[in-house]
Amino acid sequence: MKDEGPPRYLKDREGYFSGEQRERTIKRSRDMEKNARDRLTSKRTRAGRMSYFDEVMRYDGARSQELSEMRERGVKIVGTMCVMVPIEIINAAGAKNVRLCSGYYEPVHPANELLGDAGLCPMVKSTLGTRMVGSDPLTSNVDMVVGPATCDGKMKLAEILEDWVKVVMMNVPRVKIGETSSELWVREIEYLVRMLEELTGKKVTRRSLLKEIGKWNRAHELWSRLLGLRRSGAPPISGQDAMLVAQAAQVDDIERWCSKVEELVSELEDMKKKGRSAAEEGAARILIAGSPMMYPNFKIPSIVEESGGIIVHDELCSGFRIVSDPVIPDGFTRKALLRALAERYFFPSTCPCFSPNDERLRRMRTSIRDFGVEGVVFHTLRGCHLNNLEATKIEMDLREIGIPMVKLESEYDEGDVEQVRTRVEAFVEMIKARRGSRGDGA
Repeated sequence: MKDEGPPRYLKDREGYFSGEQRERTIKRSRDMEKNARDRLTSKRTRAGRMSYFDEVMRYDGARSQELSEMRERGVKIVGTMCVMVPIEIINAAGAKNVRLCSGYYEPVHPANELLGDAGLCPMVKSTLGTRMVGSDPLTSNVDMVVGPATCDGKMKLAEILEDWVKVVMMNVPRVKIGETSSELWVREIEYLVRMLEELTGKKVTRRSLLKEIGKWNRAHELWSRLLGLRRSGAPPISGQDAMLVAQAAQVDDIERWCSKVEELVSELEDMKKKGRSAAEEGAARILIAGSPMMYPNFKIPSIVEESGGIIVHDELCSGFRIVSDPVIPDGFTRKALLRALAERYFFPSTCPCFSPNDERLRRMRTSIRDFGVEGVVFHTLRGCHLNNLEATKIEMDLREIGIPMVKLESEYDEGDVEQVRTRVEAFVEMIKARRGSRGDGA
């Protein structure tokens, strides 16, 4: 966390907060989110209960306003930049959480002007750009940012954001094997606790930890029920909607999220009984993996599901991993609960920052088997070197079990849409042709 002093990167911070660029960024971001929402809501077989999650993720929706009003009343808002941040601890300290990773295209441009690195991850640039021009109501209303150093881009992003807001960097051990890694991560968690207590003036107690762990374990139970509806047969929910629901958990009040997911799951169960599906008949069953896809940047999953595929599962830090893996403590002391949280966010993580990362291969094989996956779409954002490197290993592993994979690289713009669509359509057709050659039917 940076001491008070002059800005490192932005000598004229306030100069980015006004004028034509800011208004243009706000307008185009609002339009992008509306277009993404319109595509999702246009689906004839979509569950009615999804409308709540549309509103949570809306550019300037009710949740943004709610968090702003809370902050005016003195509630601290903590922004997170990675799924490895234990939200339970943030809430146990009396603060509210919001994930800051941006899926908006337009804010990339002001960040490009500052950094001059065309090859840098566009999600990192977009997140920075929203803060530079003050275009995002969430990014502009946080009291602290927590940023695990999972990649070079996010590590430097956190440093730049210190020009505006307190930032707590978390040193993520890159090697899981050995005796020291887990202990180092536990110490990082304890450091985060101290920083949060200092921010809010409230102690993280055994009681508050138990309460928040219980809430998030409930979220895991409900998420598991939703996943179960996608395992076999015709899924009643699209992959895009499932990702939207998962991402809403990192913005919404988690108890309210659980209540709304329970209502949604009941509706989806009824839809499945009646044979109503989010997929066209004979859709190719796809697992999507790779770089995060933050709403409204659902370009890749949208193309997949418009091209004869249905995303039945994902291996993304912006999807399944948000609410997977419950916290299972060995004891109920404060120390034991913090250790259990540290282990839950560390050991199950399949982030490509870890080496070796064989757990990712094992999880993907299990998901392919359990969800009847016929093909994998592996997506990388330009500049996401870690996922690019892992793609080769994953494709080789999938080949051993007879599962085809297509790798797609994308930017934060619409310029590659038709090229991506052509490749995805060919991939889906190949999967369907394989069925016929094996005698599986169309």
